[in-house]
Amino acid sequence: MNSYSAPPGYVLQSDLFHDLRNTPDWYWILWGNLLALLPLGIAALLLWLPYQFYVALGTPLALFPDPLIPEWLKWLIGIVIIAVSMLLHELLHTAALRVLGYGARLNFARGYFYATVERGQFLTRRDYILMSLTPLSVMTLCGAALLLFLPPTFGQILLIALLLNAAASVGDLSVASRARRYPPDTLFTDEGGIKVYVRDTTFSSNLSNPLKTHRESD
Repeated sequence: MNSYSAPPGYVLQSDLFHDLRNTPDWYWILWGNLLALLPLGIAALLLWLPYQFYVALGTPLALFPDPLIPEWLKWLIGIVIIAVSMLLHELLHTAALRVLGYGARLNFARGYFYATVERGQFLTRRDYILMSLTPLSVMTLCGAALLLFLPPTFGQILLIALLLNAAASVGDLSVASRARRYPPDTLFTDEGGIKVYVRDTTFSSNLSNPLKTHRESD
């Protein structure tokens, strides 16, 4: 990927994950799966446990009775729902970027799709954190509400998809956590990895909004 010029008044500091740049893939996989247990456990407490009590009450708000369907069809429906939830996760990242005023695109790397900004655009720290946490928050809240109106067969399948989404969000949580450590005026972009741009203390300018000016000059 071509190198981008920094916005006026900013300098490139490092990659967001600069300390893990030379880490082998097995390390990422190992620690990623171990760390995923944390959001998975929290989601189990907030979603799985209350839903089991709700099922024990007979799912009183369900809009239709539990259907009698063969076991193979349950598995097929489950696979479809999980696949759709994975796609929805990235589409929510994309939607968040567009709502926040950025150009968005889907990239494919290391066997998976991910959402990012258009080339040459820079995310503010606030927007980067909002974009990162959108799928987890939206899917969890909307999914929890939907569980109330589904019969147990479909509710349990959706619940599994929500738990897997929470576990898979460990990367988004790591990004948000690291981004939060930087000053509020820090900028981020996808340039062969997540690059971090900070204010150049030697820069003297009357520009009130260097990010906006940089966009308009492209």
